Amino acid sequence: MLNWLQKVSMSDRMRIENNISRLLSLRSVVHDLAYFAVASQSGGWQALNNLLEDRLVLGRPKVHEKLKSALIGENNQKLVLDAPTRFQGIMLEAEDLIKKEILIEKRKLKELLGDTYDEQKIGA
Repeated sequence: MLNWLQKVSMSDRMRIENNISRLLSLRSVVHDLAYFAVASQSGGWQALNNLLEDRLVLGRPKVHEKLKSALIGENNQKLVLDAPTRFQGIMLEAEDLIKKEILIEKRKLKELLGDTYDEQKIGA
């Protein structure tokens, strides 16, 4: 039977691993959106709006602000429609922010697990 400390530790581990998995998925979506928006501007606009409502994005203020900055540029222009290459650049910057968030989560997991941490199991 597990004591309460082991149960909390397992719960934290599952939460952190879930965060890493979700962030990896978000990174992939943002990466794809950077290139999708160049091909389909109106589709990119809607995809970005949907992404901004995602709970994971809302929970990461730096990522949310970066993605939000891709909606409207100078002179109230919709970047994805009027400046798709600038939009693509912002998406790639957001992807870098997500990579940093992944590293933060991996550090938390490493601190929690200590010697038993195996990064290969967690993903890129």
